[in-house]
Amino acid sequence: MNKKITVNLAVAIAILAMTVTFAVTMLLSMRMFDATVAGVRDKETMYNKLAEVDRSVRANYYGEINEDTLNDMLAAGYLAGIGDSNATYYTARQYTEYRGVQTGEVIGIGADVVKDSGGYARIVRVYAGSPAADAALAANMFITKIGESDVRSLSASQISTLLQGEAGTSVAITVLDTATGTEAPIELQRRQYERTTVFSQVPEGSATGYIQITSFADSTADELEAAVETMLAAETPVTALVIDLRNNAAGTLENAMAAIDRVVGVGAIASSQGREGTQVLATSDNQEISLPVAVVVNSGTSYGAELFAASIRDFGKGVIVGTATAGHGTIQCEPITLSDGSAISYTVGQLLTGAGESFDGTGVLPDVETTLTAEQEANFYSLTMDSDPQLQRAFEAAAQLLANQETAGSADSTPAESVPAESTPAESVPAESVPAA
Repeated sequence: MNKKITVNLAVAIAILAMTVTFAVTMLLSMRMFDATVAGVRDKETMYNKLAEVDRSVRANYYGEINEDTLNDMLAAGYLAGIGDSNATYYTARQYTEYRGVQTGEVIGIGADVVKDSGGYARIVRVYAGSPAADAALAANMFITKIGESDVRSLSASQISTLLQGEAGTSVAITVLDTATGTEAPIELQRRQYERTTVFSQVPEGSATGYIQITSFADSTADELEAAVETMLAAETPVTALVIDLRNNAAGTLENAMAAIDRVVGVGAIASSQGREGTQVLATSDNQEISLPVAVVVNSGTSYGAELFAASIRDFGKGVIVGTATAGHGTIQCEPITLSDGSAISYTVGQLLTGAGESFDGTGVLPDVETTLTAEQEANFYSLTMDSDPQLQRAFEAAAQLLANQETAGSADSTPAESVPAESTPAESVPAESVPAA
């Protein structure tokens, strides 16, 4: 009797379990079906509207339609329509140029330029072995015309597009040499050249090395490590570093994290908070640069450069000098290549520092606030080590960090608050930067 009851109970439980499983499966399937149908209906509405616009234009438009341009603008418009201010559409040409910058192999004239306060394109750096170097172009010269276009009427991106191009093609520019006051036309043939992102020097009589990182490319981490090794191997090794990240807004997050890993000790570098929750993006090993660091930032310091500065503080490596950074604290996916060679990138999560903090919208605040006057900002690229207040304060901060370490007898005992903050006038907007050309 008991055995029969047990068998019946087991059968009843099995039937109940199957019923519940069937009900749950049906419920989930119905929800998935509803979501799919809703998605299909939304897409149908979108495509139908686009088709209506297209039929009307093709039937009545008085001009000629460039199909390639139209397709590019449709894709760009989609990304603009999702409300993501950091989403980017790259045409096939733009994506090729983007990859060239990231790999350090750029096709262009071989000069970095910025829109000066007067509207002209000021040359701030010329790369060795480039067409610009062969033509004896140098920093502080001005490009006043590109072809027949007055540079004052062009945006930064337009200047970059005109200076870059296919290898073997030529571009005519007019150059103003401020040293002589002469203006001359020059024709340059574009070709591939190597673009470095790390520049270093040790000021005469100083024990602190200066390193400027202009962007975070594939080679940046190796360039940074090589620069430090050279300084440490000198007859008089440096004992502290100043790392200048001002107006560094280019490059990828991955390359920035790789550079951070070379500097800091063991720990989480960054995390992403996205649709699937929070996950660690990168961790640092126990190999680090055992020197105190003062990082210099401004409102042009963005994205990976902001994370770099925050990491220096979070890992107890040093202090941040300058003004609040840009506040670009969201993560964009690596550009996704489309079938025609174009690419898209959009926001996939919020960027968190190794300490779990977000700087999106607020920026990374300095420990030592030091700003430039409006006149100094307008002449930013004319400032030198001796005339740049932010660099001078950074060297003082680095020296103070070293003194604190020596006093404490440990490189890990220097808190960020060890250098007092400095109150200075409000910062003005820096010159508009133009990508490498």
